[in-house]
Amino acid sequence: MNTFIMWGGLVLLVALLTFLNQKQMYSSKVKRAYRELRGLAEAVRGEQASPADLKRWEAALEEMNKHPNEFNKLDAEIGLREVFVLYLQQYYPHDPRLAGLQEAAGHRKDSVWGMRFGDYGSKK
Repeated sequence: MNTFIMWGGLVLLVALLTFLNQKQMYSSKVKRAYRELRGLAEAVRGEQASPADLKRWEAALEEMNKHPNEFNKLDAEIGLREVFVLYLQQYYPHDPRLAGLQEAAGHRKDSVWGMRFGDYGSKK
């Protein structure tokens, strides 16, 4: 009987941890950066961005870089790297980061963790 209770408790613990993971309990800084980057991306796509937005981009990207999983999720959702490259091309075409960012934006990930699943051709 004790082992049944122990296994039941373990199952409940795993279920609770899975539920909490899906709730995405993030700090307010991450939530703020997430919203900021979404807004900036919409502004760039809607051609409403301005050169003064660079500080906002950099602050939000710096915060999201501390949370690579969330950064990758946002990149998969809105194409964050491509939008930032587009912004830099429009307003700061001589920015030294542009070449590296263009390279990174050219290689989209198939999943949040960066793992690729599928057929990659023959291995000759």
